[in-house]
Amino acid sequence: MKKLLIRLFLLIHFDTMVNKLISLYEHVKISRYEKLSGCIINYVGQGGGGITITGDLKKFRIDSTSHLKSGTFIECSGGVTIGRYFHPGRGLTIFSANHNYNSDRSIPYDEIIVEQPVAIKDFVWVGANVTIVPGVTIGEGCIIGAGSVVTRNVPDFAIVCGNPAQVIKFRDIEKFNKLKTEGKWY
Repeated sequence: MKKLLIRLFLLIHFDTMVNKLISLYEHVKISRYEKLSGCIINYVGQGGGGITITGDLKKFRIDSTSHLKSGTFIECSGGVTIGRYFHPGRGLTIFSANHNYNSDRSIPYDEIIVEQPVAIKDFVWVGANVTIVPGVTIGEGCIIGAGSVVTRNVPDFAIVCGNPAQVIKFRDIEKFNKLKTEGKWY
């Protein structure tokens, strides 16, 4: 019976139809996010997963030159601002709210939610499966290595990686600024 169903599904291109429905569903979700946030959200599908944005979408901002990829999860209750020409890999996670673990009432945390904004400046490139926690600012021109967990501010032009993310070097600032002045961005 199983083999018969598989043959039937292959014959009618069932997998293709399901993928088209999922794609349509993702575009409907993005349209809703755009309406609630007032931003244009450019989505680049790269594998399954779509994007999910939760929290107060009025506190979410992304420049129209930036994009998000599959597997993105953004919690924006504390505010998330993404600048120009932001290039993430798939699997980006951003949190702008956290539990209050410094409680006198209960452990491991209490009912209080601590909101802290996340800001990502212009021309930032983030590798796949990166997590950014509440209260972090990522400076202009930064590169965040794949799999990194960003737990503190990243200075302009820094290249960071690891868990927690650490500065490993800096970009050539002179070259960066020359390309920026010439309008050579991707």
